[in-house]
Amino acid sequence: MTSISKDDKRIWENYVSNLENYILFPKNDGLLKNKIVNSNHVIRNKSSNSVRSLKKKKLEPDTILDLHGQTLYSAKLLLHKFMSNCYEKNIRNILIITGKGQNNKGVLKEEVPKWLNDNLLNKFLVNFNVAPKHFGGEGALLVRLKNRFKTNYQ
Repeated sequence: MTSISKDDKRIWENYVSNLENYILFPKNDGLLKNKIVNSNHVIRNKSSNSVRSLKKKKLEPDTILDLHGQTLYSAKLLLHKFMSNCYEKNIRNILIITGKGQNNKGVLKEEVPKWLNDNLLNKFLVNFNVAPKHFGGEGALLVRLKNRFKTNYQ
């Protein structure tokens, strides 16, 4: 195992502690449209009703998270932070781009659905499915988050 320098460790700890500054989220006021953030994160803000409407090409996702080029560790951190922030801002429809990988067996393509089924993220989810072809097909997932303001009477 290779150790990292103290400087690299300090930089990494600074990055992780300020992760909120590296991921921008749209305001719910509808003013932000098609803004590109950090070259890998595209954010779109639109109101929508359901994943079914997304599949029928009627609407676009509210937010897109592109995980291309991320390591498993950083992708998992980004996904957790991204989904919790989207839930807090009541952003309901998310497109997560994982990529297909070589021979359609990408590591992120295999791992992200497992992470979504994990108890930490599953509490935010209504459902998730492979995205339709016009949103990336097998290299992307459409995720529907719960409405933060709706109370559950169970």
